[in-house]
Amino acid sequence: MNKSNKNQLWIYLSLILAMVVDIFVFPESILQWKPLLTLLVLIYWNMALPDKVGILEALSFGLIMDLLNGSILGLHGLLFVLITYICQRFFYQFRVSPIWQQSVILFFLFFIFKMAFTFDLLDVSEGLNIADSLYLTNAFIFSLISSIFWVPTFILLRAFRRKKIKT
Repeated sequence: MNKSNKNQLWIYLSLILAMVVDIFVFPESILQWKPLLTLLVLIYWNMALPDKVGILEALSFGLIMDLLNGSILGLHGLLFVLITYICQRFFYQFRVSPIWQQSVILFFLFFIFKMAFTFDLLDVSEGLNIADSLYLTNAFIFSLISSIFWVPTFILLRAFRRKKIKT
C-alpha cells in the first residue's frame, strides 16, 4: 500500500469513527444539542488536506448519515456539500484565522445547518418549526456546543495528522 492510499485510509477511518460516535444512542434530553462530530471531522480534513477530502467525500458521508439517521435522503449530503464548499472556497482565509475565530464562523455554519432541518419530516412530526422558540433555542445551543467542540476536535486531529499522515 503506497503512502497516499494509507493516508486516505487514516482519514476515512477517522470519519467512520466520528460517524459511529454520532449514531451512538444518547439520552433524549441531550439529543437536540449533541454536536455533529462527523461534520466537524469533515471540516477539519477539508481544511487541513483540501486535495484529499472534498465535495465527493462530503456527499458520500452525508448520504450515509441520512441512511443511519432516517432523515430525508440527501439532506445531510446537501448540507455537508454546502459547508464543505464554503470551507474550500474560503480555505485560505479560514485556515489562517485564530481557532476562536474559526469557532465563531462554524457557529454560524452549524446554525444554518440546524435551521435547514426545520423541513425534516422528523421535526415536523414532533410539531417543531422555525417559529417555535424551543426549536430556535435548541438550534442556538447546538451551534454553540458544536463550535466549542471545534477546539478539541481541531487539536486532536492535528496531533493525529502530524503523527500518522505523511504528506
